[in-house]
Amino acid sequence: MKNKFIGTLLGAAVGDSMGMCVEELPVDEVILHYGDKINDLCKPHPASPASFLRKGETSSEFEIVEMIARSLAEKGRLDIKDIIEKYLEWEEKEEIHNYVDPHFLVAVKALKEGQEISRGGFSIEGALPAIPIGMYHYTNPIIAVEGAKTVVMLTHRHEIVIDVASLIAVAVGEILQGKFYLEDEYEYFLKLLKTFAAQKETLNYLDKIEKLLKEDADYEKAINELGNGSFALEAFSQALFIFLKTPSNTENVIIHAVNSYGNYGGDTDSIGLLAGAFAGAYNGEESIPVKWKKGLKKYNEIVKLAEKLYKVAKHP
Repeated sequence: MKNKFIGTLLGAAVGDSMGMCVEELPVDEVILHYGDKINDLCKPHPASPASFLRKGETSSEFEIVEMIARSLAEKGRLDIKDIIEKYLEWEEKEEIHNYVDPHFLVAVKALKEGQEISRGGFSIEGALPAIPIGMYHYTNPIIAVEGAKTVVMLTHRHEIVIDVASLIAVAVGEILQGKFYLEDEYEYFLKLLKTFAAQKETLNYLDKIEKLLKEDADYEKAINELGNGSFALEAFSQALFIFLKTPSNTENVIIHAVNSYGNYGGDTDSIGLLAGAFAGAYNGEESIPVKWKKGLKKYNEIVKLAEKLYKVAKHP
């Protein structure tokens, strides 16, 4: 199980690091600059929002995941006060979040000033804290959902973001436990996720994923049907479809996730992060190519964090 915890965080970091290179870039621009689709860690394209980062670094999306994981690992429990303190400390370091969802920063500033958090903000960044919470409570989806909602609502009150966070927490926990052989049992897995969805729109997206998988739709059709933007349901659904299409092949999942820009560009680092987390949780750390994980600037740090999180997690 420990190798699956490590795989979850490393898969998320690799997907984020590769995906940031081509975020918001159309396919023509990617091919022109890189010669082909992304298949390794690289220096972000000059037009990418992450252009200021170096090869092997991670973006603000992974920083959000890392903060929650670090709080859980250090405190051995869900400590909201500590998470708020970490958010406030992070918000002051402007150089590390040059292009995070603006609502996230506005919400953290509101926390700082004791103001009410607005309902606005429906991007996937708001739901990413659910990944480490799903890991921590991996055997109890009901508590995982409650924990995810509690943390997500510190910054986002939009019902779709809260719904997506709930599904991410459940998905991560179920995948870690290996309850489903997803090549054949993805329908049962999606059926379980539907029981935790509170919004009709969320259920519609899960139905779309199931339909695309049943008809063995290609990746291009999935981008057209599900979308690939930063809207929480688009990024989550795209990542989940890509993972469930070839769940046992982590390398394939990450490559297709980080290249999910389509004709007009997409939120490739968030999609890569989520799909990488799912695949890493399902297949374990050893399924991630060595050159990718060892190429991460914070490889050792991420492994140690995952080990600490595993140590404090609620095991059966």
